[in-house]
Order: sequence, then structure tokens, then C-alpha cells
Amino acid sequence: MIFIILFLFCFIMSVAFIEERLDSSIKLLLLILIGGGMALVAGFRPSDIDHDYSNYVNLYNSSYDITTEISFVLLSYLVYYVFDNVVFLFLIYAILALSLQILSIRRLTDLYFLSLLVYLSNYYLLHGMNQIRVGVASGFFLFALQYLRTGDRFRYLLCIFCATCFHYTAGILVCFVFFSNEIFKKWQYIFYASIIPFCYLIYFLKMDFLLMLPIPYIEEKMEIYRSLQEQGLWDEINVFNLVFLVKIVITYFLLWKCELIARFNPFVVILLKVEILSLAAFILFYNLPVFAFRLSELLGVVEVILFPLLYYTIKPDYASKAIVGVIALVFLFIGVFYNQVIYI
Repeated sequence: MIFIILFLFCFIMSVAFIEERLDSSIKLLLLILIGGGMALVAGFRPSDIDHDYSNYVNLYNSSYDITTEISFVLLSYLVYYVFDNVVFLFLIYAILALSLQILSIRRLTDLYFLSLLVYLSNYYLLHGMNQIRVGVASGFFLFALQYLRTGDRFRYLLCIFCATCFHYTAGILVCFVFFSNEIFKKWQYIFYASIIPFCYLIYFLKMDFLLMLPIPYIEEKMEIYRSLQEQGLWDEINVFNLVFLVKIVITYFLLWKCELIARFNPFVVILLKVEILSLAAFILFYNLPVFAFRLSELLGVVEVILFPLLYYTIKPDYASKAIVGVIALVFLFIGVFYNQVIYI
């Protein structure tokens, strides 16, 4: 499988370097063909390639469980009665996730293949091959961002409703419905630039942010988690890991260059707001790793569009593309060989 991923990486990178020379119809055709190929690879992947395959098979065999999202229940019944083969469930999820990603890339950026490269290096492995329900939910979220820019809150909420049908965590995305895409005023710039340092301050002070909320259910969950951690069954997350720190550096650099980038991509302000909150969530909920990872990864899907915008800040063009390619390659290698997102 790793050779297929590396082949896709090299092919997409090669296309990205000649993207400006391609006719728009050729670019769209290549985008669809590559996306379709990635969907097939994810849908027909071996059962021993990722961490969650067997869990989804078990869910498929007991899809009547009320704790499972309605979309999974309905798709499981559809696959059972039409195909009677769980492989088609994975294929349907892969097609949905890749379709939403391709549509979002086409609507949110002109850098089709750099964005596809960043998606391949991280979220394709994480969501396309592991957390497949989150993969579709995050795809709906990315697709919905265009409606925040136009102020179409009804369509945004409709997309978030669809996302929540695929993963309950997506319900929190309702909070972004009043986000605007206006360029940062001075106080907004300072506010968003201060969020991550403030979260690190909370981390160093060892404050449990969730315990500040007087919600009995959350307090009970935190007590259960603490008990498990004391027994050594759950370790804290590392808020200083290399990938996370690189993401912070890239985000602050793009925040600095925001006005320049906005001339080429009108979505940069919304993307930066969401990415900053994604990074903040990872630090803020350090004491509840599962929630921190899930929320940060759900919001962090904007990196697919955001990080390639480095292209507009660095000259010459080939240097900026090479830098984005190197960043994507580092994410890919750390994900595969260190974090073992997939087994090789």
C-alpha cells in the first residue's frame, strides 16, 4: 500500500508543478481521475491496512445500535440488502469523502493539485482509510465554507446537518455559522494571534478547561478519564510534537501574510480562523486526548486548502511549490512511519 501512496504523491506533485500550463478542462479531468483513483484505493484497501477496519465491520454487523449515526445504519442496510458485502460500505464512504473533497478543492482554491497533495499526505490516510465517518463529515464541512463567505447561513447549516448525520462530533460546527470573511481588523488580528499562546498558558497552569464548565456529564467523563490515567491506561497527548509545531509556524506565517493572500484567495480569513481554533482545541483539551484529537482533526481539514496558499507568499513559483511538497512529504512520512496511521 505504501508504494501506491508514494506513487500517487509523486504523480500529484508532478502535475502540481505544471498546473498553470494545463487547460482548465484538462485540470478538472485530472482532478476527477486522481480523486476517483484515490477513492478506489481507499474503498478496496486490504482489511489489515488500517486500525479501524475490523471495528467498522463489527458496526456493520450490528448497525441497529442506537449509538451509531443514522447514515451508517442506513448505508449498512443498503449494502446488506443490495450487495451483501461489507467492502461496498467502505467503497461508498470513500466515494462520498473524495467527492466532497474534490468539489471543495474546486470551489475554494485555484491550487487544485497542491491541495490534493496536502490532503493525500495526511487526511486521506487519517479519514479516508481510518475514520471514514469523520472523513465524510469533514468533507461536508469543507464544502460548507463557501456559504460562510457568501453569508448563506441556511445552506451552511444544511451542510452541517448532513455532516452530523455522518458523525455526531460535527454538531459543534454549528458554532461557526456567524463567522465572517471580512479581512481582520487590528483587534481581530491581535485576538486570533493571541489564542494559541493563551491556550499554552492554560496548559502550563494545568487548568482543566472542561471542568470549568458546570456540566455534570462532562465532569463525570473527566473523572472517569482521570481514573484511567492514574491506572496508566491512557497517556496525555504531546502538545509539542513536531507536526503540531510546524502547523503552528505555518499558520502564523499565513496570518502575517493574510492581506497578500486575500488578493488571490478570498477564503483565507475563514480558513485561518478555523485552523487557529483547530490548533487551540488540541492544546485546550489536552487532558481528554480522544476529544482533543477528534475535534482538532475535524476542524484541521481546512489545512487542505490553507497550507498550499504558501504558494502566493514565496517566489519563484517552483520554490513555493517545492516547499509545500516537502511539508506534505514530511507529514506523510511522520504519519506512516512514526504515527503508523496505516500499516505498511
